[in-house]
Amino acid sequence: MGVPPPGAAPSPVLDARTPTLDALRAGDAPAPAVYRELDATLGHDGLPQSATGQTALLTGLNAADAMKGHYGPWPGPTLKRLLDAGTVFHDAAARGGAALANAYPPGYFAAREGGRYRPNAVAYAASAAGARQRGQDDYAAGAAVPSDLHGAHLERPGGPLGPVGSARVLGELAAEHALTLLDVWLTDRFGHARDHAAAVSFLERLDEALAYLVTSPDGPVARGVTLLVTSDHGNVEDLSVATHTRNPVPLYVVGEGAAAFAGASSLLHVAPGIRSVLGSS
Repeated sequence: MGVPPPGAAPSPVLDARTPTLDALRAGDAPAPAVYRELDATLGHDGLPQSATGQTALLTGLNAADAMKGHYGPWPGPTLKRLLDAGTVFHDAAARGGAALANAYPPGYFAAREGGRYRPNAVAYAASAAGARQRGQDDYAAGAAVPSDLHGAHLERPGGPLGPVGSARVLGELAAEHALTLLDVWLTDRFGHARDHAAAVSFLERLDEALAYLVTSPDGPVARGVTLLVTSDHGNVEDLSVATHTRNPVPLYVVGEGAAAFAGASSLLHVAPGIRSVLGSS
């Protein structure tokens, strides 16, 4: 999602009740916090796309320069070479471990085994660094997070995790790894579908999960984890179109390493900040 410009029409980003994100944006957090608005255009005309945006976030390299423009949704050979050469997943793997927290449904693995597998840049980079993809069994065991922060599409004894349960699992994974990443793509899906109600519902679940992560006395931020939330491009903040946007994207960072992102102004500054927190730069 992007940042709605001044005077923007009502949108899920403006209409959803997100007190945690609102507080972080206002600088009201129980730990050091930084809020920035990042240029997602990478210096190129046209609409930012997922493959180049995600590659830039993960590597700190201008992936749109490498492609001579925005490209997506899935990385091809050129972007895969950039991802193979080194991402924040690789840095974290050498400093305590890297985890991709998502619980992928059975159909995802069936597609992978059947030759119909097209990983996005995040999934590709995680695998390239040795981080495994988690599935239904991991979710049922409390070791993976549903991408919808609820879990209705997966099976688990006792029913879906819900936002707070999802946040607890994410926090436990973060405590066990130098870097834990949750790839969230539903805002993009709802933006393309121009589904206002579904987007509002999801953003409110996201905020509920963040409330635990940021403010709970037993949550990860209280235990020394640095939490970062950002996006590869705008979309759901403007449902007057069914496309991505050129709006800046938000960057929320809270926790002990937040100061490393104080000067961030572009997608290109996220990976260097992460590397600073990891101690690899």
